[in-house]
Amino acid sequence: MDGTCARYLALSGVIAGFLSGLLGVGGGFVIVPALQKATNLSMQHIVPTSLAVIAIVSAAGVASSVAVGGLNWWPIAVPFVIGAVAGLLLTGAFAQRFSGPRLQQVFALLAAIVAGSMFAKGSMALAT
Repeated sequence: MDGTCARYLALSGVIAGFLSGLLGVGGGFVIVPALQKATNLSMQHIVPTSLAVIAIVSAAGVASSVAVGGLNWWPIAVPFVIGAVAGLLLTGAFAQRFSGPRLQQVFALLAAIVAGSMFAKGSMALAT
């Protein structure tokens, strides 16, 4: 990896970390396109790499929340983790059957759905 690639990925990491810290989002939305642009990895390698980075960032967030006593384990965190792991295991079996472009299309669709739902929720909050 050359210096330009490393700088680009480091800057993308700063942006992803900033968005994650500020809004609680940003990991996959920044990391996946950054890895696509800066590396020659296939989507089958970009997705797990992105998830590993997100897991590390998330672990830091969990650790800081635990340190200040702000993590609500049972009613929120544990069921969410169980659901996330179940979803990961289910989709992991299917991901290898999709081509890189198809995974990109699914990712774009999910990003649009999330953005639309966040916009709708924000709009409803402003209306009340």
